[in-house]
Order: sequence, then structure tokens, then C-alpha cells
Amino acid sequence: MMRKLIVFLLVVALVLLAFSVFGRTKLIMAVNWSDYQVEGVKDKNGNLIKKGLRQYVEEYMALHPDVEIEIQSVPFDEYLKRILISHTSGEIADIYVLYSLWGVQLVDSGILNAPPKDVVDKVKSDFVKPAVDGVTIDGKIWGVPIEVDNYALVYNKKLLKDAGFDNPPKTWDELVEMAPKLTKRNKDGTISQYGFAFLSGWDSAVVHPYLALLYSNNGKFLKDDFSECLLNSKEAIEALEAELKLFKNGGTDPAASVWNFPAGKIAMMIMAPWYETSLKLGFKDRYEETVGVSPIPYLKKPTTVGYTWFIAVDNASKNKKIAWDFIKWMALNDSNGFTRMGELMAKNIGAIPPKKSDIAYFTGELNDLYTSVFVDELKHTYQEPNVAQGQEIKTILMREIVEAWNGRKTAEKALKDAKKQIDEILAEFY
Repeated sequence: MMRKLIVFLLVVALVLLAFSVFGRTKLIMAVNWSDYQVEGVKDKNGNLIKKGLRQYVEEYMALHPDVEIEIQSVPFDEYLKRILISHTSGEIADIYVLYSLWGVQLVDSGILNAPPKDVVDKVKSDFVKPAVDGVTIDGKIWGVPIEVDNYALVYNKKLLKDAGFDNPPKTWDELVEMAPKLTKRNKDGTISQYGFAFLSGWDSAVVHPYLALLYSNNGKFLKDDFSECLLNSKEAIEALEAELKLFKNGGTDPAASVWNFPAGKIAMMIMAPWYETSLKLGFKDRYEETVGVSPIPYLKKPTTVGYTWFIAVDNASKNKKIAWDFIKWMALNDSNGFTRMGELMAKNIGAIPPKKSDIAYFTGELNDLYTSVFVDELKHTYQEPNVAQGQEIKTILMREIVEAWNGRKTAEKALKDAKKQIDEILAEFY
């Protein structure tokens, strides 16, 4: 009898072992995040001080030993292309963290899975409006918002003070006047310290500040039905001409880079909330005395531009229900008053979590000297439009704006050229 019991227990153990090895459901989760956002932030001794995505995934797998989640990091510039190509090769991810501007193309391509009704209902009721707008395409919600971003003026308090300025500019005219006084040059005429910096190689750093000025000038980018681009308007041309004043008066040039801000070489820039951790890592104990944030200087009224990142499931996934269950656990279900995704956004990434309960819970992180301005500016935020071929349209506008920055086109010529190309795209879809 004892021998039979031992044999039985061995068989059970082998079955359980086989199940644990071969019976696990594997999910692939694709993100474009940096190493510290995935792996967490560690101190100089290697101790974890801020959790990254991996720690939450490991927690979920410990609670669900029948599920294995593999994190795949994809560079932002390759991400959308990788998703589209994967559907021809059959090597898809189950879960994506996606930029809202890609949503229309992914929906039209049949790549995204429609969320369950309980997910849709919670998104509608529990999230701030700019984020809900970001995941809504043709009136339908396609994922769970995990990050809502907008823009503000980030400035170096010490550089402004050294130049005799006690406060940052409130209006665009004030910024244009201050920038050249904050600019320093080498003997050969190159700029060693920028009064203001854009970033010509990054579409968002070119297009979003321009759109903020356009909306501030009471202008519009597209018609409400997306049938026509409105960049030939008086308001649109004035907004780009306002930017060009910074290039003409020596406050900046096309070689400027916002990434040089942590090196103390940039006095002012327009940036998003997620850059906070990088600034803290760059300035270290000088962070609070150096970094200041205020609303974007305006032309006629305060405005900023917003965009959303959301988490969604691939329609070709063989494990859609399990994927949505993980998303609910990570981004929808409160744990002690907050979601795990909200904690990751607020404590590690430095972005604004779009769930109302997370915003209310993480007051310490969101009311700090950096992020509090972005949260307050949600009321002035114009969501980036979810338009067909949005990434292509954005690239066209970036290219034409940079042509104007370099003096190769006037503001009017650049925007009319952009309108012509964008209208040809819109005519195919609307």
C-alpha cells in the first residue's frame, strides 16, 4: 500500500511538473520603453528603488503560475512598422502599449481586438476626457489608456536668474524677447548655450509645440470631419511665423536639442511630463534648484497639446481573454486605492496616469514641482486628432516646419506645401 501511494504521488508530481513546464499560456507584451522603465530604477548599490514593468509582470506570474509573460522592447521608430510586418510573418505580440496616433491605422488593418464591454464601461467612467478621446476611434473605444501626456515650458531657473530674469515668460512675445538674452556663443559663432531649444529630428518635438501655438492663436489643424487640412489659414501661418522669430533673433537654431537640457546648456524648452525621471537622474542633487516648469507661453489664450498611450490586444492573439485579464489586473483594477499601471506611471515613468483614482491617489508624485503643472494644464489640453494615416501626416508637417526653421521656405510656403500633401491623403479616407 505504501509503495502504491509513493508511486501515485510521484505520478501526480510529474503531471504537475509537466503542466508547469508545458501547460503554461505564454503572452508576449510589446513596449517601446527605456531600460529603467522596464527593469526599474536602482541605486548605486544595485538596490531597486522604483519598480519597472518587469516587477509587476513577475508579480502577476507569481499569482498566475499558468501564465508566462515575455516583455519585448522595440525602439519607438521601429514599433509601428514592426507591428504591421508581424502580421505578414505571423509572429505577433499578444499585448501592445500603443501611441494613440497609430490607432486608426491599426483598427482599419484589423489588428486590434475590440475590448470586452466591462473594459469599455470602466474606461468611459473612470478616466479623464483627454485619455478617453485618445483611445476613441469613430466613436468606439479600442483599449485602456495608461498614460496621458501634454506639454509645458521647462526652464533652467539658474540660467534665467543669471541673465536677470526672476520668472519664466507667460506669453510667446516674452519668450521671443528673453531667448536671445539667454543664448551664449563660442568665438566661431556656434551656440554654446541655447535660450530656447526645439528638436528637428523628432516629429513630436517639432509638431506638438507648433500645434499648441496654432490652437493658442484660435486656429485649427483639420476640419472636424477630417475632410481638409486648414494649415493655409491666417492663424496657422501666424503661429509658425511666431516660432521663426526665435530663429531670426538668435534665440535658437535648427541644431538645438532638448536632450542637452540636463547638461545645463538649454535655458528653455517645451517638453512632456515623462522627461522628469531623466532630469532627476541628470541633475541629481541639483534638480530642485535648477528645474522649473510653467505653462506654454501663449499667443492669444493658454493651450497645450495632448496625446495618449494605451494598452490593447492583438486580434490575432490565441489568448485574447487571458491578455485582457492581465490588462484588467494591471491597468483597471484598484489595489489599495490605485492601479499598478498608475503606480508605474507616477513613480517611475513620470507620466500622468489617466485613471481618475490614480490621479487622486498619487498626489505626492503628481503635485511636485514638475508634474503638477502638466496635471493642471489638462484643462487646456487639445488632444492630438486620431486621423487616418496620422503618423504620415505628422511626418509631412514636421518636414515642412523644419524647412521653414532652416530658412528654405517661408512659413506660408511651408504650410501650404504641407496642406497640399495632407489633403491628398485625407481625400483617400474621408
